[in-house]
Amino acid sequence: MAGWQGFDGRMFLTDAEHETYKRRPPVRYSARGLPPGDGACSVCGLAATPANPLQAAHLVPFGLGVAVYALTPEWLDGAANLVWAHRAKCNKAAELSRDEIEALIGR
Repeated sequence: MAGWQGFDGRMFLTDAEHETYKRRPPVRYSARGLPPGDGACSVCGLAATPANPLQAAHLVPFGLGVAVYALTPEWLDGAANLVWAHRAKCNKAAELSRDEIEALIGR
């Protein structure tokens, strides 16, 4: 992307970045950070179907990660925060609880 400088691998936003993103959330690029899986859902273990394909699912929900935990969009869309899950039923189930999120990010 032209002009893109990234977050230098940082997990957390600076205070200024956080304030900016609370006013205008960033764009997600989920599938870019996730290596190809083995074709099975990380939640239920079943294969994708045409009616219920696998998609990249955030363990820490993107909006919550930015607004509440000041996590960088780069980290949120990275392999450490993404799993493959069925679009229709398992995507939401892949999300961690707030306690699990705080343990994962060390807060």
